[in-house]
Amino acid sequence: MNAFLHRPRAYAWPLAAALLASCAAHGGVVPAGSFGPAGQSIVAPLRVPPDCKGQKTTSDYASITETLSTSGGSLCIPAFGGFGGKLKYPGADPSIDVSLTSSTTNYDNMPELGQGTAIFYIQLGLSGGTSFSNNVGAGGGLASKTLVPKQPYTAYGQAVVYGFKYDFGPCYVVAKKNRYGGIIGGLGTLLKGQSIPVKANAVLEIYSGQQTTTKC
Repeated sequence: MNAFLHRPRAYAWPLAAALLASCAAHGGVVPAGSFGPAGQSIVAPLRVPPDCKGQKTTSDYASITETLSTSGGSLCIPAFGGFGGKLKYPGADPSIDVSLTSSTTNYDNMPELGQGTAIFYIQLGLSGGTSFSNNVGAGGGLASKTLVPKQPYTAYGQAVVYGFKYDFGPCYVVAKKNRYGGIIGGLGTLLKGQSIPVKANAVLEIYSGQQTTTKC
């Protein structure tokens, strides 16, 4: 029998430490379920959507200001609570600035537009009036490990103009698998054909389940 198997346990930890150091030096990943000092489990960090460049993050929300293009495009969704990604939107005429604020809780007394409790909120602050076209590019989407592939989610929207509330949507989408867990696209279709006459605020809310028969 190999004599190494009878060595005192004191030799095992230095050898394990050396192996871990070697893996770290070469960019290796320690498998989930491995154990370190005092039996502590070593688990690889979960992959989450990256922050938007320049976003500001607090304990309640994350925010960023971007510019809408007359030809349409995609807005970076401020990463928060494991959510993030890109929001494809139709062309906006004229081009204006928009502030996006994302959160996983209703910290700002937002309306509950759907059934149950929303799992994600995107507030939009429009710097002026604009009209959205009917064409939205493909791609992008809201991503998170919270979103389960092959499961449906429903998006609702509401804008407040001169104190009056205007609802748009809802529509549903089935999540697809991606590197962050699941992703839902087509949220920007809620803005298709919408006309906002003046500076206004709006909110997009995401709910679990299919709450409408209209697809995004």
